[in-house]
Amino acid sequence: MKYSLIYADPAWEYGNTISNGAATNHYGTMKLIDMKRLPVWELAADDAVLAMWFTGTHTREAIELAEAWGFKVRTMKGFTWVKLNQLAEQHINKALQAGGVEDFYDFLDLLNVQTRMNGGNYTRVNTEDMLIATRGNGLLRKNASVKQVIYSPLGEHSEKPAEARFRLEKLYGDVPRIELFSRCGAPDWDHWGNQTESAAVELVPGAVIPVIKPQERAA
Repeated sequence: MKYSLIYADPAWEYGNTISNGAATNHYGTMKLIDMKRLPVWELAADDAVLAMWFTGTHTREAIELAEAWGFKVRTMKGFTWVKLNQLAEQHINKALQAGGVEDFYDFLDLLNVQTRMNGGNYTRVNTEDMLIATRGNGLLRKNASVKQVIYSPLGEHSEKPAEARFRLEKLYGDVPRIELFSRCGAPDWDHWGNQTESAAVELVPGAVIPVIKPQERAA
């Protein structure tokens, strides 16, 4: 199977290994050199798109990884996720019901209060970006109304909003697609990752190993 759309949330390593926010406290990370050796180029169709999450501390690494997988970066701002607190919906609804929002600027203040207060050596980080890169001719845009900014509450640690998948589907249509470093089994997507229940392939540095499903083995 060759995939026209590859959606990835790489297991980036961070220097923060002491605090409770360290990535290694919540999920397995991989060295950049090992991720570069994952043969994503063997999964990709001749004309394909890579949509990949990265953080501001890993801009250079993100470009290197996309290129190692055989893609050329077209934009570092395909999507920008504005991270809202997990209880943002509850808090905003409560404020609206209480009549605490009288005009547009009250609402902006309320929304800003509900954005996630993450760490950061400069400003406090509350967004994450997805780059878009292409292989060959890439894919035709099927819908010109898909917007860049996603407002969505946080889920589990590092879990990305489902809205990102929906927008990619709208942007590129019904094409063969796979999510790498996946944590779930979203409908109409193939998946690979050490936390996904049903992987379509086994991807290791240097090799792609097809997964033989029980019914195929029986046949």
